[in-house]
Amino acid sequence: MRPIVCVFAFTVLLVAGSARAGSISAGYYNLLDPRFNPGLPGRVTISFDQSGTAFTDLGINAFSEPDLGLITSVAQVDINQADPNLVGIGLARTTFDGLSDSSFQTSGKRVKDAYMTSVVDACVDPNGRIVVAGMTPGANGSSGAKDLALVRFNADGSDDLTFGGDGGIAFSFLAESGGVENDEGIRDVDCLANGNILIGGWYNTGGDDRGSVIEMAANGSTSPLRIYTMAGGEGTDAVASFVEEIDAGIMVGFQFSGASNYARFTPLTPSGGAYVATLGRDAQSFGTGWSNCGGILEPQFFGMAQLATGDYVLSGLRDDGGVNVPILARIQYGESVLVSCVDINNGVNNAYVTPPAVIGDLVFVAAGLQPFGSGPLSSRIKAFVAPANGSAPVPAPGYGTNGMVEWSYPYSVANSNNNRSFVQRLYFDPAYGLMAVGTRTWNGNDTDVALARFGSTGVIFGNGFEAD
Repeated sequence: MRPIVCVFAFTVLLVAGSARAGSISAGYYNLLDPRFNPGLPGRVTISFDQSGTAFTDLGINAFSEPDLGLITSVAQVDINQADPNLVGIGLARTTFDGLSDSSFQTSGKRVKDAYMTSVVDACVDPNGRIVVAGMTPGANGSSGAKDLALVRFNADGSDDLTFGGDGGIAFSFLAESGGVENDEGIRDVDCLANGNILIGGWYNTGGDDRGSVIEMAANGSTSPLRIYTMAGGEGTDAVASFVEEIDAGIMVGFQFSGASNYARFTPLTPSGGAYVATLGRDAQSFGTGWSNCGGILEPQFFGMAQLATGDYVLSGLRDDGGVNVPILARIQYGESVLVSCVDINNGVNNAYVTPPAVIGDLVFVAAGLQPFGSGPLSSRIKAFVAPANGSAPVPAPGYGTNGMVEWSYPYSVANSNNNRSFVQRLYFDPAYGLMAVGTRTWNGNDTDVALARFGSTGVIFGNGFEAD
């Protein structure tokens, strides 16, 4: 049964009343930017060239640094060693024009063997340090129960030895709570404005999975500052699928799978009260304030973004007769809770979709990972406009075909799984180009990290990266 989401804010979220400012035309982001890697206009591939591996260079995330225009990519990389359960952390730094940054570890890339079984997510803290989150072998070895792991690098890619004494920490929520050794994992990480690290994930009780949100200190202490857990109820598993610092508060998405199927979006007020809206398996279980969501069954959401204070969009999937269809949901909190939903219609079902990227009233989402075996698949970005009246987003006029742009990468090896590219994150770079980060498959099972930048060559902004 497919998971669904409950979203909570643990600190106050201000209620919005003002309309959002308009944005640039969506058409500005229609085309790959030829100034970004002119040799392959608008696209860059990053290979870590680890020999002896079957599946390499799985792109996880990337970040632009506003003052420098540098793009930092973080990846999970298979490493050629005796233990097949262990992977490495891949870091790469790309300049604003798409070239490798030689000031970053000389080659522009680094692979670190951090004794981890997976690399899940990453973020950059207020001091420019790169925090990488994943899992590490627990007490039962690399094939046994997993513990949680954080590794921090300085901005130049070197180990941050102030973090845990050697640059990394491994810790167990279960050990902290006096539990037994069972699997636990991280699904998302966010670097907070105060320098601390917030992680969302899950732990297994021996019978079911429970969602957990943990705040870790910036100094690398292995003792959590605070822990919040969420049980799914009898016969239901829960996981904290994303964590976000928004509106001076913390938003967490909890996914539930099993006997119970509903989603609850709950910004908490300082007095402990809450505005509550519930989305269930069918229309009869909808709470008041819902509109335009009558066909949503068993939803699951992967991320959220803010349109304005108290006004948010989430991207995810809904169940349509056993097919997972990508959707956008918009939630507004005011005198009442207003929720509206729309199918993304990007032609890619049963696949992950990226968390939304927002600029002004434009909302962008992209197709993500899809199982191998279905032949070539292009990368696809869909653009929407969020109307000022609070209703559901609509496809953006002037952006590709029906609000969608497709692109791919050139390949030289014939294979049924080539010409497959997957977007895993979207964000806006310092010059307000739209960056797509993911992977491309090049010989049927090996992959590279892939970056793409979209933006008109016309001058819109005067800044350090485009001419006035």
